Amino acid sequence: MIVNRLHTRLIDLLIRRVSYEGGVIIPRLTESQIEQAREVDLLSYLQTHAPHSIRKSGANEYCLVAHDSFKMSNGKWFWHSRGFGGASALDFLIKVEGMGFVGAVESLTGRTAPIYQRAVLPQSRASPPKRSFVLPDVNRNNDRVYAYLRGRGIGKEIIHRCIADGLLYESTRTHRCVFVGKDENGVAKFACERGTRDQWKKDVTGSDKRFSFHLPPLDTRRDSLAVFEGAVDVLAHVEVCRLKESSWDGYRLSLGGTSPLALTSFLERHPQIKNLILCLDNDEAGIRATGRIIETLGREKGLQPLKISVCPPTVGKDYGDVLIGLQQQNSSKSTRQHQAGILI
Repeated sequence: MIVNRLHTRLIDLLIRRVSYEGGVIIPRLTESQIEQAREVDLLSYLQTHAPHSIRKSGANEYCLVAHDSFKMSNGKWFWHSRGFGGASALDFLIKVEGMGFVGAVESLTGRTAPIYQRAVLPQSRASPPKRSFVLPDVNRNNDRVYAYLRGRGIGKEIIHRCIADGLLYESTRTHRCVFVGKDENGVAKFACERGTRDQWKKDVTGSDKRFSFHLPPLDTRRDSLAVFEGAVDVLAHVEVCRLKESSWDGYRLSLGGTSPLALTSFLERHPQIKNLILCLDNDEAGIRATGRIIETLGREKGLQPLKISVCPPTVGKDYGDVLIGLQQQNSSKSTRQHQAGILI
């Protein structure tokens, strides 16, 4: 009977959107409070509480004075250099200011939520803390990674180089490619996994996107940076340059998607970069992302002047397709030359 009463009480608390810690009930918000808070748009909130923090940046657009890439329009906002946004002031207080949900709602509604009396309840299981970044275990060999990348046309030399530099390895349990991103001290801060037997793609939990996978040039004094969506495209570009006998030697960066966060952070850490080459995918998402990046870089204060070139794949969707196409072309050429030699 006691168990049933406790169970009923817990269900009631959940229905009423109440949480508890150590037997102390957290303030309960009413539905009307939550709805009222969600209806407050960020621009109106800042115009009332921090009018000097915003300025007009377009016909129907405002931005933060301190961050040009933070845009507000039509009730919504998006921080382009950080790659996230929201639809209300509530989202802003939680995502940007770091406020808790209850505190943010109370701040927007100007009311304090009613408090439940202290209750004697079984000790609740605490919410799991945010998992820290830990690299997947390293397999005793890289055979499957090697076979997968060779199958994608990637050369032995660049694979060996990445493995030797700790930028690439094979995970133990899943045997996936693990592409590692490091900071300027050589400390791993980011990793993404790519399936060797399936289409699996995912960042490792706790990864810091600011330090996405990148391949430095042989001469680190170089001032050029080529940007791609994926890590495999970075390696494919190395092979494309080799096959075309190009002497280009610059930094190569994977965004791990289309967000400009990894790029803007990289540029802040590498002020010597003067030439930027955008090599994103030749599809609708890649084309739009290229435009957003150019717009974002034009607004960002503190970034060095850049010469920006746009070099989308000339064949297929990405530079992996360019590489395969180039290898097939060379293979056909060799076959024709061989056949011609036989006829002669």
